[in-house]
Amino acid sequence: MYRMGRMRTWALVMSVVLFIAIVALVIYTKLPAPSPSQQDLPIPPWAISFGAPTAPITLIEFYDLNCPYCAMAQEQLDPFYRQLLAEGALRLVFVDLIVHPDALIVHQYLHCAYKQLGNKTYDLLTELYKAYLNGGVESQLEILRQYKCADVPTRNDFDNGARALLTALAQRGVPIRQVGTPTFVIIKNGTINVVVGADVARVISLLSR
Repeated sequence: MYRMGRMRTWALVMSVVLFIAIVALVIYTKLPAPSPSQQDLPIPPWAISFGAPTAPITLIEFYDLNCPYCAMAQEQLDPFYRQLLAEGALRLVFVDLIVHPDALIVHQYLHCAYKQLGNKTYDLLTELYKAYLNGGVESQLEILRQYKCADVPTRNDFDNGARALLTALAQRGVPIRQVGTPTFVIIKNGTINVVVGADVARVISLLSR
C-alpha cells in the first residue's frame, strides 16, 4: 500500500513536470525571434546616431555630405524620419562613406559638431546638404568651422568602419554587391533589407511595413 502510494505520488510529480515542460515549450515557440539590431553589427564608435537604441526599427545610412543623391533623399525623408524619431520608433545611424575626396574635411567637422550638439546635429546635417546644393563645399565649411576640434576620425577610420560593417552584413547573408551613397540598411521585424541609391519610395515602404 505504501509502495503504491509512492508510485502514485511519483506519477503525479512527473505529470506536473511534463505539463510544465509542454507549456514552457509552447510559450517559447510563440516568442518572437530576436531581431537583429545595431548591437549585432560593428557600428563604428564614431557613427552619428539619433533615437533610442531600443527602437523597433534601425536604419543605417552610408552617406557622403557631397553626394547630391544623399541630399535629395535626406530632403524627402526628413519629415518621415522626424515623425518616427518623435514616436520612439526609429534608431537612425549615419556611417561615413567618403566617395567625394573634398567631403572628408566636411565630415570631420561634422563629427566635431556632433560632440558639441548631440541630437541637435540632425538639424545641422540637413542644413549642410542644402548648403552643398546651393554653394558647394565652401558653403558647408562656413557653417562648420566654428565646431573645430582636435580628435576626429581619419579617412582610414571612415574606410575601415564602413568596410567592417559591410563585411558583417555579408556574413549575415546580406551581401551588398554595389555600394554607393546613399545606401540604406533597414533592420525591422527580424529582417535586414538594403536599398542602394536614393530610392526614397522603397525606403519609406520598408519603414512603414
